[in-house]
Amino acid sequence: MRVTLEYRAAMTNRKFHRWMSLIGIVFFLSVATTGVWLQGTAIFGDKEAEHEALAALTSPVSLAKPLALNSIAIDRARAAVLARFGNRPVASVDWIIKAPVPAYVFHLDGAEPVKVTVDAASGAVVKSEADEEGWVMRLHTGEILGDGGKFLGLAWGLALIAMSLTGIILYYQMLSKRRGAAGQRRGWQRYFW
Repeated sequence: MRVTLEYRAAMTNRKFHRWMSLIGIVFFLSVATTGVWLQGTAIFGDKEAEHEALAALTSPVSLAKPLALNSIAIDRARAAVLARFGNRPVASVDWIIKAPVPAYVFHLDGAEPVKVTVDAASGAVVKSEADEEGWVMRLHTGEILGDGGKFLGLAWGLALIAMSLTGIILYYQMLSKRRGAAGQRRGWQRYFW
């Protein structure tokens, strides 16, 4: 009777493990592929070269002196952004000091959020770009599917935990069954079959 209960438990664990793997493979491949893509972009992309160049610079501003935020310069930058993008709500403004060209970065709200970089000295718009995460990051996190995608992200995280735990249990069960044959092996080889 005890053998059949252990056997049933083992078979149930294997079935659960297999079904979770069939369901989860789409999500695991999606997360793994987009994760590799994002890491590759982070390592080999333009932003990494920019980050390396900025690391070599020393900021001209320190806390020993009061931070002198030039209201004329930021107002000139605001006027340049207003002229180019019209009257839009401003989510935040960043003051980039440690850069080859110090700048103000305006984060504009709206249907299509925009990040506008303005040269702090001249007040000229240097560049503008979409102020949102790229589609690969949104696919990676599940946000591309909206609020439901966040729950799917939670589900595939829980599935990965379940797959790991059931895999460990299956490994332990198979290892204990094969101890007789594995007992003839020495060292680390006895843990693999």
